[in-house]
Amino acid sequence: MAKKIEKAKLKKVSNEQVEKSNTEPEQGKSRHNEMRDTIESIIIALVFAFVFRAYSAEAFVIPTGSMAPTLYGRHKELHCAECGVKYAVGASDELVEKSEYYLPDNKVTGAFCPNCRYYTNLQDAMPFTGDRIIVNKFPFDYGDPGRWDVIVFKYPEASQTNYIKRLVGLPGEELQISRGDVYARKNEKEPFQILRKDNLNKQLTVQQLVYDDDYPPREILEYGWPERWSPMQQVKPVETRFEDLKQSTWELDRETRAYQFKGIAGKAEKLEWLRYRHIVPRQSEWALLQENPELFTQTMLSSPPQSRLISDYTAYNNYSGGSSSGAFTYDAAFWVGDLTLSFDVEIQSEAGELLVELMRGDRHFRVRFDVKTGQAKLYFVEDFPNPEPVETELTTVETELKGKGGYSVMLANVDQRLCLWVNGSEVDLGTATQYQPPVSPAPREGDLAPAGITGVGIEFTVSHLMLQRDIYYRADEYYQNQEYSGDRRHLWELLWDPAAWSRQYEDHRQQVRFDKMSDEEFFVLGDNSARSADSRLWGNSRQAEHRHAVPRSALVGKAFMIYWPHGIPFMNDGRGYSPTAGPLKRFFYHQTRPGVYPDDPYAKLSIPFYPNFSRMKRIR
Repeated sequence: MAKKIEKAKLKKVSNEQVEKSNTEPEQGKSRHNEMRDTIESIIIALVFAFVFRAYSAEAFVIPTGSMAPTLYGRHKELHCAECGVKYAVGASDELVEKSEYYLPDNKVTGAFCPNCRYYTNLQDAMPFTGDRIIVNKFPFDYGDPGRWDVIVFKYPEASQTNYIKRLVGLPGEELQISRGDVYARKNEKEPFQILRKDNLNKQLTVQQLVYDDDYPPREILEYGWPERWSPMQQVKPVETRFEDLKQSTWELDRETRAYQFKGIAGKAEKLEWLRYRHIVPRQSEWALLQENPELFTQTMLSSPPQSRLISDYTAYNNYSGGSSSGAFTYDAAFWVGDLTLSFDVEIQSEAGELLVELMRGDRHFRVRFDVKTGQAKLYFVEDFPNPEPVETELTTVETELKGKGGYSVMLANVDQRLCLWVNGSEVDLGTATQYQPPVSPAPREGDLAPAGITGVGIEFTVSHLMLQRDIYYRADEYYQNQEYSGDRRHLWELLWDPAAWSRQYEDHRQQVRFDKMSDEEFFVLGDNSARSADSRLWGNSRQAEHRHAVPRSALVGKAFMIYWPHGIPFMNDGRGYSPTAGPLKRFFYHQTRPGVYPDDPYAKLSIPFYPNFSRMKRIR
């Protein structure tokens, strides 16, 4: 990783008044003393700057997107032209490796929305430099960095290069990556234990958007595309299949995105859910809508689109351009079952029950709020391999959700643990909601509608629904442009069929082990697992015993904060201005090589701009 050190400029100011004399010798002596004081001040300032840099903190610039979305490398930002969601895509592929010179054939020309997959043209969009961060070098003097910290270190294969990753494996551990999660153990006689993010702020930081209902793709919905949140009913009291409801106790306001439940006479054995289905438009469907809206509507009626498994889709990696072939091929092939659901709820009843559910495989993970008492019961129901459903209670806690009123709720099922927030505050669950994995880790039909909300004997309205997913750590590299024949198909083509996806997954089993590290070694991973050169993939030209390990001697520091993300241009329709001629041109426009500019001028900086305060934050 390239670095950029921001040199501190210190200025010494003296409050002492120098007495002046009428004699020339005294004036000459005074000028001599002032010059000496100035030189000494400069020397002292430089010494302080170098000492501060060497022993306390250092500034770096992030060049690539291996830590996205936590940290951005060189990128482009945009608002989706269809649904309005703001997101970023990587643009570091545009540059010649390890330089600032531009490759015209590699220009990033468009991006695909993480919320609705609408394509937005970025041909004329300006790229921004990566986040500038402060790295604190002081803590390592008092002990090792902690698990899940973001750290800077010397790349073991090229010690002159700095890398930034998230520390996952600690000294003396053997690591395993399986189905997107990371496991560790100290001894071969012990079982591998999943590595949970004990700091929930870090767990929330690395989440990625699946769908934000506040930003619906209204045009495609108007022409018949199904809503992702819709009323459904379980085929049996507990089963992984759900069916659409033609008539329901749910009333949906598509304009305000409010969903009202009138379940006063509801029964626990016949639950009517508001459930999320991952029905995401493909590019062919967007193209048909734009070319022939009437035919699009007819197609929706005759052949409704199918829900798919939620995958490790990362908008930062999904763009056109970025290579001489015109596109970077990104697959998003792997099912992600670790989800977080958040919403606001307005309760109109003094009593009754509010249920929230997250499916994963054979299990229904739920929280049941008793509105009258404020108690919340967290549990899961499992109907495999048992002939009858089995309910396992994890814990019951007191919450603020009690009686009529407005509340915010967030439920997460991540790293084999349930987490709950009410009104923005974490509910203390201790270790009670940590659970052992099910017998079968494969997805089921219920994972096509993995999130749900319902009630019993209660009236309420939900809004601001948002579903997010956890990081899926890939065990190795996998690309959809691999060649397959016969019955073998790409995983991403089978996401609509959990059983077929599971069978095909066995050919791409995402599981790998890494040898036990010494007491002087660490294991690191990037938050953007699909495009991160981290411990999983390093070579071993140095002939180390553990190619995947970072020696303690290579540690530089802990990432502290983003102090300057990039400036936000304003004026000229938000594009600012870039001088087109004169000596300043090289600061404002890309060069293909020193002094040479492309035929199509490509600005990299514009003025005026203001600070991007929203991304100036502590790094979690």
